Amino acid sequence: MNAEQKRQAVCEKYATIIGRNLYSQTLRDYCFKKYTDGKYYSDCSSSICYAYKETGEGFGILNTAGIYQSGKLTTINVDIASGIPDISLLRKGDMLEFAGTDASRPLRIGHVEMYCGNGIICGHGSGMPSYKDIIAYCKSRYGSFTTDGWRKGLVCVRRYIKDDAQPVPEPIKLSGWNQEPDGWRFYLGNSGDPVRNAWYLDSDGKWYWFDGAGIMIANKWYKYNGEWYYMGADGAMVKGLQTIDEKWYFLDKDGKMNTEPVTLTPDQDGALQYPGLTA
Repeated sequence: MNAEQKRQAVCEKYATIIGRNLYSQTLRDYCFKKYTDGKYYSDCSSSICYAYKETGEGFGILNTAGIYQSGKLTTINVDIASGIPDISLLRKGDMLEFAGTDASRPLRIGHVEMYCGNGIICGHGSGMPSYKDIIAYCKSRYGSFTTDGWRKGLVCVRRYIKDDAQPVPEPIKLSGWNQEPDGWRFYLGNSGDPVRNAWYLDSDGKWYWFDGAGIMIANKWYKYNGEWYYMGADGAMVKGLQTIDEKWYFLDKDGKMNTEPVTLTPDQDGALQYPGLTA
């Protein structure tokens, strides 16, 4: 296989754990094999390392700092402006290393995501592996600070599979939003497949949920990891004080339905506000 085909294979292997694996650092080696409870586990770095290993391109099962320090990978000379890399220089399978909370690590690296092509990244946070818009995610990380005051933004990009002498052009595939007879789908440009059974963070900074058929959920409650979320008329996860089916609900800054008492205070114009709610 050429470099592009190898990279595509890694991305396709990672796609098999989207919305499936549970987060665990202790059980991170059960990424593609079931644990005794019948479930799969991984964390941000092991999910990527095992995707490479499963396609025959393994470089070791490393943590985020190990990915940065490994001599088997190279650092890509890519400009990073306000936390956002020059996407034109990225290749599928590239590993985006972000600062975390541990100052003892090299460059304070504490999280990694993988580029999948056409502005999409995939990675495993504290929930399940998911796809995100690279610009929206990098902006969010860049605007987030640790308690010690440094940004949790992009630090560097690492690559394992090097370019062929002559790059192979990507085939034309469906990419982005597409309205179809049965509803809206979002196609991932790296594979041409729709997002299924997973959250998707779009470039508008809003989260959307797609069912097993790849259809965007709208005007409906959705239960995820034991928490209730409401997807609005446009399919975006809603937040704040909402009236739904003639009943009032409060959804916090993460979109979770709140079952505890909340305090609303009027602003200078008399409009009710909830101080803890931010976009």
